[in-house]
Amino acid sequence: MSVTYTITPVHPEAHLFEVVLQLDNPDVNGQEFELPNWIPGSYMIRDFAKNIVDMNASSQGKAVAIEKLTKSSWRLPPKLGELTLTYRVYAWDLSVRTAHLDNTHGFFNNTSVCLSVKGYENDALTVHMQAPPSAAFKHWRLATTLPVVNVDANGFGEYRAADYDELIDHPVEMGTFETVTFEACGVTHDVVLTGTFSCDLERIAKDLKTICEYQIRFFGEPAPVKRYLFMVMVVDAGYGGLEHRASTALLVTRDHLPSPGMTDADDKYIEFLGLCSHEYFHTWNVKRIKPAKFIPFSLQHESYTQLLWFFEGITSYYDDLMLVRAGLIDQKQYLDLVSKNITRIRRGAGRTVQSITDSSFYAWTKFYKQDENAPNAIVSYYGKGALIALCLDYEIRRATKDTRSLDDLMLLLWQQWLDTKSGLSEQEPEQLASQIAGTDLGEFFNTALYSTDDLALDSALEYLGVAVHWRRRRSAMDTGGSEIKKPDEAAEPQPWLGANIRADGGRAKVTHVFSGSAAELAGLAAGDILIAINNLMIDGSNVASVLARYKNEDSLPLHYSRFGVLTQTQLPLMPAPMDTCSLEKLPEHNNNWPFNSDMDMPAV
Repeated sequence: MSVTYTITPVHPEAHLFEVVLQLDNPDVNGQEFELPNWIPGSYMIRDFAKNIVDMNASSQGKAVAIEKLTKSSWRLPPKLGELTLTYRVYAWDLSVRTAHLDNTHGFFNNTSVCLSVKGYENDALTVHMQAPPSAAFKHWRLATTLPVVNVDANGFGEYRAADYDELIDHPVEMGTFETVTFEACGVTHDVVLTGTFSCDLERIAKDLKTICEYQIRFFGEPAPVKRYLFMVMVVDAGYGGLEHRASTALLVTRDHLPSPGMTDADDKYIEFLGLCSHEYFHTWNVKRIKPAKFIPFSLQHESYTQLLWFFEGITSYYDDLMLVRAGLIDQKQYLDLVSKNITRIRRGAGRTVQSITDSSFYAWTKFYKQDENAPNAIVSYYGKGALIALCLDYEIRRATKDTRSLDDLMLLLWQQWLDTKSGLSEQEPEQLASQIAGTDLGEFFNTALYSTDDLALDSALEYLGVAVHWRRRRSAMDTGGSEIKKPDEAAEPQPWLGANIRADGGRAKVTHVFSGSAAELAGLAAGDILIAINNLMIDGSNVASVLARYKNEDSLPLHYSRFGVLTQTQLPLMPAPMDTCSLEKLPEHNNNWPFNSDMDMPAV
């Protein structure tokens, strides 16, 4: 092979990877190299090249000059023989998107460390993974799903990739991680966990096996992978995941993991299982079935699509749906999860400003670069996308008298991918859904995708045998779901500030002000420090209780500080809106949602 990478965590204490790139036959007109500016699955320009600390090149033992072309591309002189490019990458981003290295572990996506060689993007590549040179790291192991050529007992050694696209779709974890393994439908699945934690590894393996087997059988055996890897970084604060073709990188807290002896799954562990289910479902939906605009990926600049509502929203619908169908949570737990998502979306005024397709299109500049006004200006294509999926499921079931469902659309798309390997055009999911339903769903899609009108969730859920109850939030911690009280049983409405407050050194700091709220009418803004309400001192913990004392007043004087200047305003007292949702399964209803109609796998 003419392109070879050697990757070494050369200075873990300084967070530096060294990469040596060797090329046998460089372009005679001058070889160009470039590093991606974003990573598939995370739609924001991240400028990974900023972490390249230094770079030098040589050819046949002699140093050669490197010409900078752009922020992330370089060129070497023409007419060179075999060349070597050596550079170091600073790795100190503890996330699933980039690279992190210290004395405890190393993690990287190849979009952060491996330059692509222009003209060789479609050629096979060799990668040598080296252990840290110091004997202090002799117990480190390496985990990745890159195809193995020849490695030692700890996983260090030679790997291969069919092309650059495959290379960047297999992240790498190294360190003294813990491992648990299970088989699902004949496929080996490894879970590696790095960090400091205490948990029931066998419980994780058992529950993930249930999820993986259900999803594989849902789409149909055999699985599209020969091996799968869950890479879990366990931290004190953080949460997220990023999908890859045969693995996923996850970031969770210690509280997300099941403690030894845990019997019933708590909310945090259910959240962890939902995250694993979400990223695993991406093995089919987005890693294989994907927008045509992502074929091939253009990693130097933004790739715009309106279809993230489908690839992330549909996946966000199925992640928890798979948990209840597979028997890991019960129906009430599932409805609580749905009701909390409904509540999150209803509480965001951005849903009345931005359509879901615009949310997808502008993910690069709005969804992934949220500011203090985000709740008022944008809507999540994850959260609302999941609710659109629910409503689409209802539309198909209603139109076909429950003989078909959203499952049939996903299976059709999977079969289509198996047949053609082609991407989806921007309106193709709409067209195929209408085909499955046997009727034109254009009116539904016009409302759901291209307008800012609220979805007809109440009627959709009623058809599915679920009653919707709306109420005012009872506290800042009330996120919907769980306890159901009819309006006449609800407590007397309490005054609602209409802003998010964060305790900051004993002070109450405003982080977000919501459209149409009392805080907005009073002129508050993000960054303001609340000092007193009706001359009573307040901090980050007592704003609600102070307001509750004056629930019969029309307004109260409020003192706050902005940019170091003390200011007084009048705060109107307003009740919270009816934006908190609880769902209740109707026992007399014969619709078996969220399960399949026959409590078994859907027919392919």
